[in-house]
Amino acid sequence: MDKARAILARAEQLAAECTTWADLSNALFDPLEGEAIHAFPSAEERAAFRKTQEYQQIRMLLEKKMKETGLVAGATPLKSGKFIVRVPRSLHAALEAEAQEEGTSLNQLVVAKLALRLDTLKDGRIGVILQAFAETRHGFSADRVIVDPELNPQFLQRCRELGLTGTDFELNWELMNARKNGDLSGLPKTKRYTVHERDYFDYASELAVRHLQRTEGVSLDHVLCDPKLAAEFDKCAAQLAPGFSPLDYRWAALGLRKAGRLQQASSVERNLPAFHEVGELASLNPERIPDGAGLYAILNKKDYIFIGQTDNLRRRIERHLEVSGHLGLPSWLWDARGQPLELSIASTPNLSKKTREVMEILLVREHQPVLNFTRQAA
Repeated sequence: MDKARAILARAEQLAAECTTWADLSNALFDPLEGEAIHAFPSAEERAAFRKTQEYQQIRMLLEKKMKETGLVAGATPLKSGKFIVRVPRSLHAALEAEAQEEGTSLNQLVVAKLALRLDTLKDGRIGVILQAFAETRHGFSADRVIVDPELNPQFLQRCRELGLTGTDFELNWELMNARKNGDLSGLPKTKRYTVHERDYFDYASELAVRHLQRTEGVSLDHVLCDPKLAAEFDKCAAQLAPGFSPLDYRWAALGLRKAGRLQQASSVERNLPAFHEVGELASLNPERIPDGAGLYAILNKKDYIFIGQTDNLRRRIERHLEVSGHLGLPSWLWDARGQPLELSIASTPNLSKKTREVMEILLVREHQPVLNFTRQAA
C-alpha cells in the first residue's frame, strides 16, 4: 500500500521534528488538517489503513513519544480547564444528537470521549476495547452490548476495525472484565432496560444455563460471552419456554448473577413455606394445581431436581408438561426413564413476588437442586 508507506515515512519525519506526542498525533490524525486523514479520506480507507503494519508502526512512534514527554505533559500545557474548539457544523450536530441519545450534556459527552481516547493511548489493548464499546453502545451498558444479538456484532466488528485480534469470546470477556474492574465509569450513564413478562420464561433461562454448565463445564459469564454457546443457550431456553427473543432469555440469565444478594432474608428465613406433595408429573392433572402464586419443587424420589417460584402455579406446571411430553422436564435435560419426577408445591397467594424470590433463593441454598443455578452468598 503505497500511501500507507508514504504516511509512515512522513510520521517518522514528524516524530523527529515534533516536541510532544500531541503535536505528532495532531499532525497525522487531526480531523481537518491531519495528513493521514487527507491521505485516507473515506471511513473505509481509514479502516483498511488501521489494519496495516504501517499503522501499527505509527502507533509505536506515538507510544515512544509519550514515554519521552509523558502522557499528560506531552498532551497539553497546564490550562484553566476551559478551551474553545471549532468543529464542522456536521460534527457539532452529530455530537449533539449522540448526547441526546445518551441522555447527557454535550460537554459531558465530549469530556468522556477525550478521557476514553487518553485511556486508549495509555492502556493499549483495553483502551481499544473501551473505544469500540463507546462507539457501538448506543447508550446501553456493557452487559447489554455483550448479550444483545444486534449490538454485539457491531462491537466485535469495531474491535477488529481498530486492529484487535482474538476470538469473539475473548473480546467480549475483556469488555465484561473492564466493566467489573470499573474501567467504564467515565462514560455517560446508561439507558435502563427492562424485560417484561419474565414469569413466562425466566425459569427456562435458568434451566438452559444450568444445562450448559453441566454439559460444557463453563460459567454463566462464559456462556453469554461466547456467541456460539449463547446461541445454544437460546435454543435450549426456547425449547423450554417458546415464543420469546434471545435478548429476553439472555437478560433473564444475567439476573441470576444477582440472585445471591438477599434482602430481608432473616425475616423470610423464619417463615419459609412447607412443600406439599402433589404426585407424579407423568400422571398429573394440572387442574389440581392452584391457579395462583407460589413455589414448587420437582423431585426424583426425595432428591430435589428444580425449585422455582411463579405468579401462577398452574400455568407454570402446564408449561413444564407441554414441552416435556408430560414428564415434567424434557429428556435432553433430565432422563426420567425409570425415575419418574414428582411435584410438590407451596401456595403463597398473599406474598409479594420479591418475598417469593427470597424464599426461592433460600430453598435453593438449603436443598441444592441439580438443575438450579447456584446462588452465591453476597
